[in-house]
Amino acid sequence: MEPEHKDKTLIRKYLNHNCTPEEMKEVKRLMLVPGTQQIFDELLSESWTGLEAVENTDQPHLQEKLQQFYKKLEGEEVQRFQQKEEEEGMVRSIKQRNYLRYAAILAVIFLSLGTYGILQYKKTPVEEQIAMREILNPRGQRSRIVLPDSSAVYLGAGSRITFPEQFETNSREIALEGEAFFEVTQDPKKPFIVHTGKVQTRVLGTSFKIDAFSNRPLTVAVATGKVRVDDYTGQKSKSLAILTPGQKITYDQGMVKTVATEIEEISGWKAARLVFHNQSLKEITTELERWYNVEISFEHNGKAKEKISVVLQADVPLNKIMKILAATGHFKYHITSRNVSIN
Repeated sequence: MEPEHKDKTLIRKYLNHNCTPEEMKEVKRLMLVPGTQQIFDELLSESWTGLEAVENTDQPHLQEKLQQFYKKLEGEEVQRFQQKEEEEGMVRSIKQRNYLRYAAILAVIFLSLGTYGILQYKKTPVEEQIAMREILNPRGQRSRIVLPDSSAVYLGAGSRITFPEQFETNSREIALEGEAFFEVTQDPKKPFIVHTGKVQTRVLGTSFKIDAFSNRPLTVAVATGKVRVDDYTGQKSKSLAILTPGQKITYDQGMVKTVATEIEEISGWKAARLVFHNQSLKEITTELERWYNVEISFEHNGKAKEKISVVLQADVPLNKIMKILAATGHFKYHITSRNVSIN
């Protein structure tokens, strides 16, 4: 064997704590020879840790190898502290270099684990909490909202809509309290679902209006396309109606009523056109209270119950719309700030 090979073999035995007393003396002598430290570095660079390069980089495999490495380090440190006093000077120097080498190896290991974790994160779908938006119109205010899929919602006064900033891959779901007119972008792969309490209105691409105020009957009216309305109570679902253009469903206390209506009346609502057919003055003024953010009272209850039919354009000042309503309903009124009194 060449002298250098013998030195490497001897130093390797020393690093593995397999030297005889005579070999230990030879190691001490080698420490004084120039170039010996390079041999130590080369041997420490070899895969003595057992963390050899392998294709299997799954987490359990790496954890097992790390545990083996930690146990080996712990065992070696105990043995080093048990060295005889005459070896302490040389061992201290070697240990310092070994610790530096261990630190470098551990840095590579943890860097590899970190990279592996990042790659796994990219590969593994992570359930993220979807950010939600809520838009609330106070009384006297209306708004037009564009949803993430480019569908448009004309949200009425005193109404609220809640929707995700990004729709799911297989559906488009929103929640509504109040009234709104929808112009839904067509997407056969993603049904558009409006939740109004326990009732769901499902479409693929159409325009329709929903009235879903609390303590009032739910109504769904279709201007274009087709709409399905279902009642979800508990674990059971019940189909209430499948509506086509010009149809309206009213759902109140379990009772379903489907009637025909003018499409212009449905779509005209988004342009503030209010159509009332044989409805009481109380029902009509309740609608106007929300649109204009006012309080309308009746001096006589009998007047409030009178029914009329009228078309109102609710984008004009309140005094103008009250003149039209008064002429149709045959009453007088008085406006003070945000209060209207009908006699």
